[in-house]
Amino acid sequence: MEIIFGRNKEEHPEPIKAKVQGQLPTWLQGILLQNGPGMHTIGDTKYNHWFDGMALLHSFTFKNGEVYYRSKYRQSDTYNCSIEANQILVSEFGTMAYPDPYKNIFDKAFSYLSHTIPEFIDNCLINIMKTEDDFYSTGETNLIRKINPQTLETLEKV
Repeated sequence: MEIIFGRNKEEHPEPIKAKVQGQLPTWLQGILLQNGPGMHTIGDTKYNHWFDGMALLHSFTFKNGEVYYRSKYRQSDTYNCSIEANQILVSEFGTMAYPDPYKNIFDKAFSYLSHTIPEFIDNCLINIMKTEDDFYSTGETNLIRKINPQTLETLEKV
């Protein structure tokens, strides 16, 4: 898996058998989850910071000496509304969004300079947290998203 900033990554919602060099112990069983940015452009708009981008969840399932990989974009409210509009609609860590296409350059500059706090995002692309039997993706805001570790489906917002 090659990670190059600025390129959108392809999701693989169905498991793909990974090539393993050497042998994995048969006792190694379970799922490794990883979280991070995967989509850096939407339509003609692009994220300006490496910590920004739509969250892409990865899983590596270890079973009987084999590994299966899958990935899926987090179906957050932020993701869904931006994909539907085909542009970035919600500001992120290093990217200010200007959802109103009729704002002129002065309006955009004033919005940036006034340090208006953008609405909270539910992109949750920083970490994975386990609480009892539940798994959550987290970010830098006060919102987290419950996820299904087997299918990578996005569940409720907390």
